[in-house]
Amino acid sequence: MVCVRANPSLAARPLAVAEGAQRRTIVDASADAIGVRTGMTPKQARAACPHLTVVARDEAAERSVSLTVLEALELCGPDAEGAAPGLYYFDAAGQSQGTARVLERATLVIKALGLKYAAAAASDKFSARCAALVSGGVPRVIAPHESAAFLAPLPITLLPLAPGDADRFSLLGLRTLRHIAALPAGPLAARFGERARAYARLARGDDDEPLYPHRTPAVYESRFAFDDPVERLDSLLFALRGCFATVADRLAGSAQACDRVEVVLEREGSAQVFVPVALAEPTASAAGIFDVARIALESREALGCIAAVAVRAKPCDRSLPQMLLFDGSRGSRRAALAATLARLHAALERDGVITMEADVSRSRLPERMQRATPLEAVDGVAEAPARPASPILPAAQQPAAQIWAPALRLLDPPRRIEEPADNAARAGPFRFSESWWERPVERDYYQVADPRGALMLVFRDLRDGLWYMQGTFD
Repeated sequence: MVCVRANPSLAARPLAVAEGAQRRTIVDASADAIGVRTGMTPKQARAACPHLTVVARDEAAERSVSLTVLEALELCGPDAEGAAPGLYYFDAAGQSQGTARVLERATLVIKALGLKYAAAAASDKFSARCAALVSGGVPRVIAPHESAAFLAPLPITLLPLAPGDADRFSLLGLRTLRHIAALPAGPLAARFGERARAYARLARGDDDEPLYPHRTPAVYESRFAFDDPVERLDSLLFALRGCFATVADRLAGSAQACDRVEVVLEREGSAQVFVPVALAEPTASAAGIFDVARIALESREALGCIAAVAVRAKPCDRSLPQMLLFDGSRGSRRAALAATLARLHAALERDGVITMEADVSRSRLPERMQRATPLEAVDGVAEAPARPASPILPAAQQPAAQIWAPALRLLDPPRRIEEPADNAARAGPFRFSESWWERPVERDYYQVADPRGALMLVFRDLRDGLWYMQGTFD
């Protein structure tokens, strides 16, 4: 329907929507696209329906239409949920005009938007969805005590079945929701797993999934205007500290957090400079947000004459984290890492903060086996393994964690050194031979302690007879 709304000329044609950059999979089809099913390729769909028109899925347009529908439904009930594109629920309970009247009003609102609809009301989500699908476009109200009887003759394909379950039910002769509801839960779960208990509850009209209302997040803003334009950064930061405190208090007061703020610098003449400040973890801490914003501003050159400043924060959809003191626990380590990462992002370019990952498929040579990946959030930092792998041991002797040891600082390229003293503490040699077909590598690796006790990874190149330092261990 989103495609038809954008291009009305498609309304009179059988239509299918394909997903993916190359539109390889059909994800939806109009009712007149006879024989077309989800999961088909466009070629298969056109073979089933010769006059079919296939269009690419426009997720941005879907989100825009979904937001419009939700805002419209909020006029009919205080709580509205967008469960999926094209599937919406709203709470009609407690309305003085009655459920049927509220449902009729909702259909008029959706019709005014130029959208097709199928609507129904029931005491639970599953019953309401099934009633809308089988109502033939006529709004229907299912009373709470009628849900089980209404669902009984409907096909089991209306259930959210796991792949293969529809065929297994068919082989057992179970084709309607009445059959599922009548079976004892124990034997059904023994054959189909715990998901069968959920099937039985839905078939009986006992769907207990709550409504998840859509909420339009407010944008919290605080502004400070100077009596006279300022050029000094310390004066600017003094005003910003109060703005951040105000915004953070509003976030914390509503049990919300933000992962991004925007600093607006208003110059003389109404010109504005926008400074985005990305946070690695959602927070409502004024001190933490201010610290990152300060680094972002200090990394910029001349800011000019500033007449006013403003801070804007939009709450994110993640709950407010419990920030622990830095006591060495995993939670406190995560918070400390998030703060460090946010400061690095504020001071450096976005691609200047990276994490090194093992890529053993390329090579087991240390300088070739690591891959640099831009690090955007704390979630991208892998946990350190209990036993680091060694790049020079045979695969059969590797520890369980098959990644390069994070404690090893590689030198790229390896640095030429003198041969270690004979009395130096060392382990090795570990013979390494690779790439004989292109650039032969033949080395004897050693772990050597230098006179200060630092542990180094060194090797002797068997091709030139010289010694090199590959890296040091922290």
